[in-house]
Amino acid sequence: MSEEETYVGRTQTSSDLYKKAQKVLSGGVGGSAPSFDPYPFFVDRAEGSKLRDVDGNEYCDYNLCWGVLIGGHAHPKMVEGLKKQLERGTIYGFLHDNSRVAAEEIVKRFPVEKVRFTNSGSESTLYAVRLARRYTKKEKIVKIEGAYDGVADSLHVSKIPDLSKVGPKERPTPVPHGKGIPRGVLKDTLIAPFNDIEVMQDVLRENRGDIAAVMVEPVMMNKGVIPPEEGYLAELRKLTEEENVLLIFDEVKTGVKIAPGGACDYYGVEPDIIALAKAIGGGLPIGAVAGRGEIIDGVGPEGLFGTYSSNPLSIEACRITLQEILTGKAYSKLERLGNRLMSGYEDIIEDDGLKAVVQGVNAVGDILFTDHPVTNFREWADVDKEKAHHYWIAMLNRGIIPMSYGADEEWLISVQHTEEEIEEHLETFKEVVSGL
Repeated sequence: MSEEETYVGRTQTSSDLYKKAQKVLSGGVGGSAPSFDPYPFFVDRAEGSKLRDVDGNEYCDYNLCWGVLIGGHAHPKMVEGLKKQLERGTIYGFLHDNSRVAAEEIVKRFPVEKVRFTNSGSESTLYAVRLARRYTKKEKIVKIEGAYDGVADSLHVSKIPDLSKVGPKERPTPVPHGKGIPRGVLKDTLIAPFNDIEVMQDVLRENRGDIAAVMVEPVMMNKGVIPPEEGYLAELRKLTEEENVLLIFDEVKTGVKIAPGGACDYYGVEPDIIALAKAIGGGLPIGAVAGRGEIIDGVGPEGLFGTYSSNPLSIEACRITLQEILTGKAYSKLERLGNRLMSGYEDIIEDDGLKAVVQGVNAVGDILFTDHPVTNFREWADVDKEKAHHYWIAMLNRGIIPMSYGADEEWLISVQHTEEEIEEHLETFKEVVSGL
């Protein structure tokens, strides 16, 4: 029996629900959820490191909602705090002091002076670009080829571009990600490869005086995990300062996950603007844009508001996450477990002779089915997507959600995972690897 047939046999209720969902939901999906063949499963409940589907199957979860849940599912401190906040109200439409408290925690962790809360990562990156353009009075931006920086028109470009359209690696062509993005947007969005400071330098100098900002994921986490090469971020910071261009770190996926102060902390580089979301909210919708006060203060006069921004429930979740859950002790545990999972994968791959590499930073990592290290999008493009699918389904059938679905995703470890669960993950991979 194939892995797909096994999956179908254990998820019949999910199959029935998916058929019903397709009648009223576009693609059968209500929002962000992995869509894969033969169909996605439906969740009944989640707690700690575990997730249970509607058919009663239990999984140890290393997806954790694309890294939102570094505190794990239904953390006791989160549940208790949100219950108390519910009794005080869900949203006010007026100020509440917890916004200041949560912002102070972000300022303590990151090299920023002021914060403005948003509802999502896409809002955070959109505001970051808007603020950079307002501050510099320039319109062009540079983003990294293959990076996902949200769904704003000017950023939803060259996410997974068709290789027949990307142009030369020395000067990548901007490619809209799907339909509905105006062609006129592309003239103000320039593309550069990750980990290539020479091309970035050429792009900035050829467009001198026109570029407001460079946006970069300091660790690319939408093509597996692609860390920056040694010195790349520091050189990028120096180059943008020399060219009078703002540097934006898209830390939506790195912030408070790889270190208390995200990539800024881990790599010791200070950008001008930081976009945050996901893990800072501990499971509730939230985002933030932060940076130098003179830049972030521009958010007010321009009216960048949101009815649900800084709502009491999300802000309380942010406060609890930063003050009570993601402590120094928690980060020590995450680093230990993350390194054990990565080294365990590497040992199994070496023993089996599997064509694959493991890349990651602390609690975040991935397996890429290719025979070479991956340092940018074009190197990622030849990763074996079919093998990645088979790996994921096979692990799922054995009770492990090994990572987010897809060859462009990664795993995350939460503070509620245990050493025993890491070993079980590795034993399961050892069983699956023979079929790869």
